[in-house]
Amino acid sequence: MWLMALGYFKAVNFIFLVVGHTKNAADRLFNCLKLEYRKQNLFTFQDMLEALNRSEMVTVHPASPDDFLDYDKLTSRLFRSLSGNIKQNHIFTCNDDGAQMIIRKSNLDEHREYVVYLRKKGTWDGMSRREIAQITAEVALPLSYVGMNPYKMVEMFKKYRPVVPVEFQSDELYAEPPSEVYARVKTEKIDRSEFRAKLKQTKYKNETEKIENIAFDGSEGKA
Repeated sequence: MWLMALGYFKAVNFIFLVVGHTKNAADRLFNCLKLEYRKQNLFTFQDMLEALNRSEMVTVHPASPDDFLDYDKLTSRLFRSLSGNIKQNHIFTCNDDGAQMIIRKSNLDEHREYVVYLRKKGTWDGMSRREIAQITAEVALPLSYVGMNPYKMVEMFKKYRPVVPVEFQSDELYAEPPSEVYARVKTEKIDRSEFRAKLKQTKYKNETEKIENIAFDGSEGKA
């Protein structure tokens, strides 16, 4: 919506169709990519880019860490949070200057439209597009690059590197993780196991108490 405020669009319509039934052009174009990469084995990121770029329907632009900006910080400064609204609704529209969003769950008669005010009070008073662009340049900075997920790093090295052709095993995708990554993964696995065990114990205890209450009619085991 902040792009509308900068004058990029006059109106923007978002329609989220039922999951599994989307027929948008973007979905069909993603499927077009399968025509190329499904015919071959791809062992590196560069191989994947070359395979996808052979499609006549899609042009691939590799992303870099500098492409990912902190838009969350920018939007939270300018706009109200839409948490709890968008997930419940399939159709929402922004008109004019992006100050309001018209939301509706569906086209059914019982689902009527209602309005959500997007801009935070006081933020936009007397603010020009140039000032908004300046705020964007100051706040929407590149996110810090933390690298590959530690679990994925260990998995790629231990499970996949041994089975890929030798000429690809030196690719950075299959590099051996440093010792601190192994330690972090091991610690997180232990923490997850303990958490799941506690969760299972609590769930079992609650279910047991519920069954006992039903069986003894809340009389604490007395017939």
